[in-house]
Amino acid sequence: MKHIKFKFLLLFILSGFSASSYAGNPTAYLNFASFSTPAGQNYLETYLSVVGSSLKFVKNANNKYVGKAHVTITFKMGDSVVTSANFNVVSPEITDTLIRPNFIDAHRFWLKKGNYTLLFTLDDPNDNSHKTVSGKQPVHTGYPSDTINISDAEFLASYTPSNNPSAYNKCGFDMIPYVFSDYPQSVKKLVFYCEIYNTAKFVPREKLTVKYAIEDDADYAVNLSPNNTNTISLSAERDADTIIPFMAQLPLDNLPTGNYFLVVSVADINNHILAKHKYSFTRENSGVKSTLIPAGFAPYMANRDTLEESIHCLAPISNGPEKDYVLSDSLKWVNITELKRFFYNFWVAHDSANPLEGWQKYLANVLKVKNSFSVRGIKGYKTDRGRVYLEYGAPNQRVVEKNNPETYPYEIWQYYRLTDGQTNVKFVFYAPAIETNNYELLHSTAIGEIKNSAWQTVLYSRNGTPADIDQKTIPDNIGEDVNDQYNNPH
Repeated sequence: MKHIKFKFLLLFILSGFSASSYAGNPTAYLNFASFSTPAGQNYLETYLSVVGSSLKFVKNANNKYVGKAHVTITFKMGDSVVTSANFNVVSPEITDTLIRPNFIDAHRFWLKKGNYTLLFTLDDPNDNSHKTVSGKQPVHTGYPSDTINISDAEFLASYTPSNNPSAYNKCGFDMIPYVFSDYPQSVKKLVFYCEIYNTAKFVPREKLTVKYAIEDDADYAVNLSPNNTNTISLSAERDADTIIPFMAQLPLDNLPTGNYFLVVSVADINNHILAKHKYSFTRENSGVKSTLIPAGFAPYMANRDTLEESIHCLAPISNGPEKDYVLSDSLKWVNITELKRFFYNFWVAHDSANPLEGWQKYLANVLKVKNSFSVRGIKGYKTDRGRVYLEYGAPNQRVVEKNNPETYPYEIWQYYRLTDGQTNVKFVFYAPAIETNNYELLHSTAIGEIKNSAWQTVLYSRNGTPADIDQKTIPDNIGEDVNDQYNNPH
């Protein structure tokens, strides 16, 4: 079922525009769904909800007020008009125009299987300004005969047993459509009708299971609901038939705000899925705490390996309890929902204003240290330089010395000011294995970092002379500039 809203000569696929926002323009919401008959005929139903407050109500012969919407619906294939309907939809009678109710209409159009363009126009015959809104939408009717299929779904506001023929009647019920694709907190259940085709042709005389569920929109969010579930699911048995009419409902009371799918599938006696159809809708429910992570985090949780790596790389910026968790060897045994919850909550705690942006900025730095500091078997963020870069940021000054024959290769990093207020902070890294890119932290003036007052003697021990730990400094020889680079990085 598709949802359209028409205003200002535009067609809107999504809802959410209030009628009062565009005073003076007739407003309506349009849904449609395609079905087939046992004889193979195809029809498309349109469900229209006219916003009463957007129309002018006038007195009728009963001295009551009524509103009227003049509607034209046309189906074209290419440039040719296939069928068209021109009709008025009249509101209930009211005595007070301060409250003008919405009212609905349903129409059925018999169409051959194929692709069409639906054109829609709406105007208010009681309004002398003759404002008209219009739009168009591609639609398809008919289903393949060589496979099992599930039709579009008609979302329902209510249904009652009835055998009176009308555009609202199917399978012994008058079905009042729920025209919108969004479900506010006041709506407690999702009721729907759909049809399953061709099961008798492919699995005759079998008992089939029709499964129906509400699932998260994976492109929108990751579900962190308790018990590690992301569905509300039920099922029912049906016999194979040419057409299986199916009507059911699912509770919405505990469904938090978010984007979801109604998912309907049919399975054989071996639980093999024979057909599946998904229908999108939106829930607004401030009464239930959301268990959804914003969509932007989904790629970093796409699978367990990706999620674990996203967590491991947080070590440089983790506090005590967080670091214990991040560095734990037992992460692989932790429930994946718990891992998702930790990862998301970590960024909420570290950047409450915009956790996704905080993570993406940090990830950009993780990729930088991967490219600059990784060594064989050691990821960039696990190296000393990578860890310091991620924890403190890029240094203001960086001295790189790889070719001094008297010392091990070394780097000196200077930070003018750290976020905790420390100033003129320095880090000295060196590569005791000369041929590698693995530089170890030798000395730093930062609080909480390793301090080695004999760091110079360690650097100068390259040529086999043991470091004299009692010799705190070594003066620069002619041509040497270690002390100058340390005292005045540039």
